[in-house]
Amino acid sequence: MKDKIGFNIGFALIAFTLGLALLREFDFQNFVFRKQILGFLYLIVFIFSVVLTFKKKQKETEK
Repeated sequence: MKDKIGFNIGFALIAFTLGLALLREFDFQNFVFRKQILGFLYLIVFIFSVVLTFKKKQKETEK
């Protein structure tokens, strides 16, 4: 049986809101974050939440 990729709606909502925050925090004229530390923190958590959104489901073992 194939491993299926799961979709977690909770992490998807977190990723969506963080993506919007990243867009607001990024200065497109100078290509830098307005607040460096906050921008990198948003970016790290955004990537982590996207990975957890599409994480593979674990197989359950029968006993």
